Amino acid sequence: MEIKGLKIIVILALVLNFEHAHAGDYYKSDRILFDFYTSQWVNKPAVISTEPSLSFTCSWGRDIQYKKTNFSWFYGLGYDFTKINHNANLKPRSTFQGSPREVGLRVIRVPYKINRLTSQYIECPIELRYRTQTKQPFRFYVGGKVGLMTNARYQLQNGENYQRKNISELQKFKYGMTLRVGYGLFNVFAYYGLNGLIHPENQRGVNQLSFGISLIAN
Repeated sequence: MEIKGLKIIVILALVLNFEHAHAGDYYKSDRILFDFYTSQWVNKPAVISTEPSLSFTCSWGRDIQYKKTNFSWFYGLGYDFTKINHNANLKPRSTFQGSPREVGLRVIRVPYKINRLTSQYIECPIELRYRTQTKQPFRFYVGGKVGLMTNARYQLQNGENYQRKNISELQKFKYGMTLRVGYGLFNVFAYYGLNGLIHPENQRGVNQLSFGISLIAN
């Protein structure tokens, strides 16, 4: 379902980009962003680890040029779908007692690809941008974003196909820093989450670190 929706958004973005490029004076504004990336957890217990899995973000917004320079700033609205394959057991416990360290994440001995956490966010990105005004521009964008979780699901497919929604241990909000550097259509993307993904009373730390590519349309 998520992939089908993404295809529709990509087609719409390309249509909008084509129409904008042929209407009036040319100005490279980079209003539509698609990020394809893999994520890992950092600042976590040593026994917890993750494996690469494909995630994506799409954002649309407004680029405001500073006078006649190559600098601008951007704000917008986006949708994020993140998938993490990991070895953490996110089944609920019957009781939560003890210190945060004692209550922390547990390990489950199964292949990572059958043990995953998926989450969806509505996001508000903001960026300070440097971009050359050419058909194949050089870009250096630094910024941040805040996201509100709209859905999360833990899935363990070890014969029983266990699923869990409404995961109370997860933070509803996430926020962090973003970086985009590149030339032309393809650009390198990075994100670091400044807050922990899990409530600190359940597990301290566990930040998201993501690397990937950005496809940017006018």
